[in-house]
Amino acid sequence: MCESDRENRITNNRNCIECGSNIIEIGNTHYHCVICGIQLESLGYDTSYIFPSEIKGPRRTNKISDLGSQIEVKKNSPSFVRKLSIIQNRLSSNKISYADKIIIEAEVAGVSGLLLIQLTDIIDLANSTNKLTRNRDGMVGLKSLNDNKDKSQYRCRVYAAAALEILNRNLNATEVLMIVDSWNIEKNDLIKAIKFIKKILLSLGHDLLVNHHSYELDSHDVYRNRNLNFQLEQFTDHLAEIFGFSYARGIIDLAIEILADNGEPIGECNSSDIDGKFRNLTPQRAAMESIIDSMILSGFNDDAIQSLYAKVPVPGLKWINSRLAVYRRSLPENF
Repeated sequence: MCESDRENRITNNRNCIECGSNIIEIGNTHYHCVICGIQLESLGYDTSYIFPSEIKGPRRTNKISDLGSQIEVKKNSPSFVRKLSIIQNRLSSNKISYADKIIIEAEVAGVSGLLLIQLTDIIDLANSTNKLTRNRDGMVGLKSLNDNKDKSQYRCRVYAAAALEILNRNLNATEVLMIVDSWNIEKNDLIKAIKFIKKILLSLGHDLLVNHHSYELDSHDVYRNRNLNFQLEQFTDHLAEIFGFSYARGIIDLAIEILADNGEPIGECNSSDIDGKFRNLTPQRAAMESIIDSMILSGFNDDAIQSLYAKVPVPGLKWINSRLAVYRRSLPENF
């Protein structure tokens, strides 16, 4: 007979009503007679008591650690316990990385899809050694901000806009100009951020031509042609949204003729000698100015041209809002 069986047996003061034996065994629900096995008396109602280890409730809320555990530090705790507590709290806290903060700003501004993926790749690589996180160079736009949270957001937006501009320069369509304008980013801050990020990417051996075309093998005129066509396609969408596709197509066709007449390698112009009035302008500005000329020659009023500029505020063309009438009068002299 095993020990547990002995423990379950007691000597009752009363005898078994069946056989008269006074050796009683405790069963699961009743007392049993050991001799005849008859049930003698119920053990009573279940109290529903549950051991603490059997409780399946929510884990105790921990305001310090998201891991559900906590290293308790007392006044007399040794130094290593305090260090462990600090490390545990730092590792268990739910924090958003600095790169994620930058990407979130761009995503909230409307950047999505493949462009957001490309932006994420640039920011993650640029901050792979925390250079963006640790950079505390002064920014002009921070001077007008008092709240530290606003300053941090402005810095994140500058980096996001810089990455978008890098993508835009490599023929990835973006609304970077509209985003920069809505964020009120200072031009000098954006230029410095672009140089800073490009410097980091180049030091890591990253190919800035993120669309992975072999543009470095192209001649200057082929590269210029590709950039001009890319910019004109972007402006076509904006013009179509404002005036309709048929008007937009007519404006763009005339703009291409104007660019070709000024020696730009576009349309039927095969010359590699760019010597017209657009020769020293970026492809984006050259495309915009040719569109302005096209709209003036097509009879569009100043409000129509200014509405396009408000939608796409190309750098260097603020005169559109103040001196467009003067430019309009001087335009025929150039044709």
